[in-house]
Amino acid sequence: MKLFPSALATVLLCTLLWGCSDDDDDSPTDTPDPNTPTAQLRAVHLSPDGPAVDISVNGAVALEDVTYRQASGFLSVPSGDTPVQVLVADTDTAVIDATLTLAEDQNYTVLAVNVVDAIEPLVIEDDGTAPASGSAALRVVHAAPNAPEVDVYVSGPADDFAGLSPLLQSVPFKAVADELEVPAGDYRVRVTLAGQSDIVYDSGTLTLADGVEYVAVASQVDGLTSPIGLTLLTDIADTPVALADDARARLRAVHASPDAPAVDISVDSAEVLSDVPFGVASDYLLLLGGTYNIDVSAADGSASVINADIPLAAGVDYTLAAVNFLSEISPLLLEDDNALPADGNVKLRLVHAAPSAPTVDVYLTAPDTDIADALPSIAAFNFAENTGYIEAPAGTYRVRVTVANTKTVAIDTGALTLEAGQIRTAFALDPSHSGGDFGVLLLEDRN
Repeated sequence: MKLFPSALATVLLCTLLWGCSDDDDDSPTDTPDPNTPTAQLRAVHLSPDGPAVDISVNGAVALEDVTYRQASGFLSVPSGDTPVQVLVADTDTAVIDATLTLAEDQNYTVLAVNVVDAIEPLVIEDDGTAPASGSAALRVVHAAPNAPEVDVYVSGPADDFAGLSPLLQSVPFKAVADELEVPAGDYRVRVTLAGQSDIVYDSGTLTLADGVEYVAVASQVDGLTSPIGLTLLTDIADTPVALADDARARLRAVHASPDAPAVDISVDSAEVLSDVPFGVASDYLLLLGGTYNIDVSAADGSASVINADIPLAAGVDYTLAAVNFLSEISPLLLEDDNALPADGNVKLRLVHAAPSAPTVDVYLTAPDTDIADALPSIAAFNFAENTGYIEAPAGTYRVRVTVANTKTVAIDTGALTLEAGQIRTAFALDPSHSGGDFGVLLLEDRN
C-alpha cells in the first residue's frame, strides 16, 4: 500500500480535491481556501478475497494499491456530499461507488467490508474528541464475514476467563459498538461464538496508549489458531493501523518412547493430558505464546521422566515428542508448517523416532514400485532427524524404511492415499516394549 506522508498528502489533496492548477506556466495557481469546511476521512480494505484497490475521493485517486487489512490515516476532505469510489487497482472498475454526506469537523472511517461479490461500505462517524488524560478510547467492529454472532470479552491480561462476563454479547457481522473510554494500559481481548465458552480468538496483551482513539475491527484471516484477527486502527498519523492476530500457539504431544509407561503431561504444573500410551498423539492444545515448563511423568505417579522449558511463538504450530528409550528419554520439539501446499499438492514430513534403527534409508514411491533397483528418496536418515515437509502431487504413495545401505524393509506403510491440500507427519516408531513390529504413526497436521 502506498501511504502518503502528511506533507505529500496535503499537496496531493490540494491537487486532487480542490483542483489546484498544474499548469507549467507562471500563471497564478489556485490554493485551497482556508475557510473551506472540511471533514476527516480514512479508508480501510477489509474484503478478504478482494483485490488490491485504489481509493478515489471527489473523482481523484487519493490512495493506491491498498491491500487487505491496510488502512490510510485521516485525510482532510471538503465536507458535504463527497463521492467515494473503491476501484480495482490500476483500473476504472468500481467495486464500491457511494456518495457520503460528510459533516464539518467530523471524523469518518470507511470500511470496505464483506466478500468481494457482496462488498459494501461500512461507515463509522465520530466527532474526534480526544479521550480524557490517562485514558484511551476503544470501539469494536465485527467485519469478519466468515464469523457468526460473537461475544467479546475485554479484561486484564492475566484475568481468568472462567470468571469473566462478556462486554459485548451476540455481536453480528457489520455491527459497530459504541465507543468506550477506558484507562490507558494493558488489556486482553477474547472472543467466543455467541453464548459459548470456547475461545476462538485471544489477543494476548494489548497496550492501549494514553490519548489514543482505537477501532478494533474483527477481520477474517486464514488461520488454524483462529478464523479472525484484529485490525487495530488508531488516530496516530505515523501508525494508522496495526494487526493483532491470535496470540496463541498450538502444541500437540506424541509418546514415542517404546519402553516408557503411559504418561501424564503437565504445562506449568497444570495437567493437560493424562494416561497417554506409547504410539499415541494428542490433538493440538492452545497456549499463549511464551515459554512453558513441560513435565512428562509416569501415569502411575512414580517419576518425572522429562522436565523442560519450551519456548512457543504466537501463531506457530508445534509437535513435542518424547523420544528414545526410557533410560535416555528426551523431548523433540518440531515446528509444524501447516501453510497450505500449492493447488493439487500435499505435504508429508517424516520423523525418525525408532531408536532401535539408528540409521535408515527411506523410499517414497508409487504403491507398486519395486525398490530393488531404486535409489532411496532419503539416504542415511538418522534417529531424531526429520525430513522437513516434502511437497508432492496428491495421489497414492507408499513409504518404505530400510536398514541403511540395504533393501531390508523395516517399515512399510502400504498404500497411502493423500488428497489435495492435506498435510501429514509420519513418525517411524520402534515396536512397543510388549513386542510387535516397527510401525508408523501418521498424524493429520491439516485436512
